[in-house]
Amino acid sequence: MDSSPPDKKGRMNVECDRISQLPDDLIHKILSFLDIKQAMGTSALSSRWQYVWTSMPCLNFSSAKFHKLPDFSKFVTHVLSRRNNEIDVSSVKLHFRGKYTQVFVKRILDYAFSHKVQQLNVTRLDGKKMEVPFSLFNSQSLKHLTLNGSCYPNSILTPPIWDLPALTTLNLISVTLYDDSTDKCAGLFSNCANLKNLTLRTCGLMGSNDFNICHPGLSSLRLEDVRNGANVVTPQLKKLTIKYCRCELQISAPRLSFLHFEDSHYYRSMDLSADFLSLQKVDIHIPCYSIDKEDAHGIVSLLQQLHSVKFLTLNLEIIKTLSSFVELISHLPSPFTNLKRLKIYPAYVDPDEETQSEELTMCSKVKSYLLDGSLGATFTMVSYEEIRAVMNVASARKLMRELQVELNLLKENRETDKTDMDQDMTTVHEQVEAENGRAKPDTEVKWHFGERITRIESYWEDLNERLEKGYSDAAHIISMLREIEEVLTKLPTTPRAKLQARFSNLCAEAGTIMDNMMDHLKKQCDKKPRFKCLLS
Repeated sequence: MDSSPPDKKGRMNVECDRISQLPDDLIHKILSFLDIKQAMGTSALSSRWQYVWTSMPCLNFSSAKFHKLPDFSKFVTHVLSRRNNEIDVSSVKLHFRGKYTQVFVKRILDYAFSHKVQQLNVTRLDGKKMEVPFSLFNSQSLKHLTLNGSCYPNSILTPPIWDLPALTTLNLISVTLYDDSTDKCAGLFSNCANLKNLTLRTCGLMGSNDFNICHPGLSSLRLEDVRNGANVVTPQLKKLTIKYCRCELQISAPRLSFLHFEDSHYYRSMDLSADFLSLQKVDIHIPCYSIDKEDAHGIVSLLQQLHSVKFLTLNLEIIKTLSSFVELISHLPSPFTNLKRLKIYPAYVDPDEETQSEELTMCSKVKSYLLDGSLGATFTMVSYEEIRAVMNVASARKLMRELQVELNLLKENRETDKTDMDQDMTTVHEQVEAENGRAKPDTEVKWHFGERITRIESYWEDLNERLEKGYSDAAHIISMLREIEEVLTKLPTTPRAKLQARFSNLCAEAGTIMDNMMDHLKKQCDKKPRFKCLLS
């Protein structure tokens, strides 16, 4: 038996065979990260891959590679007509821009719902108004739905009737909802019996002044940049996040265990039910810009409603506000009788401003108000230096991830350039040798030399472009290395030591890549045909 190792080509064939021998469900998982046009392109690999895409349960449609929406619409029709209709669809993503038709969107949705889709994501990319077809809100299989108008407020309009009995997760972003119900206890999503997680971000409302979210089974709710008022009655709600809301909120959630409240000047307009018994963790972040006494009173009122909390986090600016209007709390006993931990942190830290390091203190009356009700509670004030260190560690890690991506792309591009340049130089030498070995009539001599002079110019222009590109790539990598190095110098000893090894490896890898770039350019210079050779 021949025990000699297989050659390079043999090893490559084995690797290709291993990929092709993967089961369809695993290949489908890999292809699900691509849009359907890219997935279809794999059919050219071999006969094994020719029809793999037709049975994919995840369909990812994106108009990014199409100049006009009608072309994209034709492509979608082509895909759906060729797909294996015996296979159910588990997930559909539709990202598109341009002037759409109801027929176009309805075709995709009807196909998805007729094939028992469970997860649907529709993203409108250009802010043009879109009315979602009624069929979208009538499905017995859909469990996860996301409607995203990107950063364009109210670019997606929904009908008033929702009939999604299996729905558990609903994310609405830049969507206008319609509510013409006179029964305030019914709520917008009363026909979504199994809804557990709801997100409303930058959403508007027609037919009513306030969002009525009255749902017995809802366990997680996120309200972000909601401008209409909201009446929330959710007896099973466990997690509530409120960010940037400019409205009045009335919230009854007796089993609430987690509350995150951030950056709203309307905290004094939030009315929480006073019967919290399960409140575990509360994070409050209020900017406190140009705050007045009425604002400070709103903060105190909010804190009074959180009497049962066990783990409380406040930003330093709240503490400063309470200290400025200490008369509002001087006569009040501490409301926090179950408190186990109080954490104070500065919300606004400049990672580059080392002079921002004032000593964090709390006046005795504010401290008594927050802690005297729970004498065993632990108290932590996070310093500017600690926050800055965390931010710089995150920044260093992010920069190193970005550098690794750049190095990987550079290696791939250099391999492609090297192959192309080698092929170009082989062609050049073959052409020169062929022309030199072929006698030319006198009438062609002038033209012959003119063509060769033009070729010389193009050779050196091409080489100059490659040199400039190499210099630009190298300068970019060096700039990233220096930026990471600067961030590392700001870190405390322990996290810096942990990241230094990774940074050293990146430096070595970058050095190797740039050395290879220089060597390759030098070889290309050496291979350039001499003037005498070209002109002889």
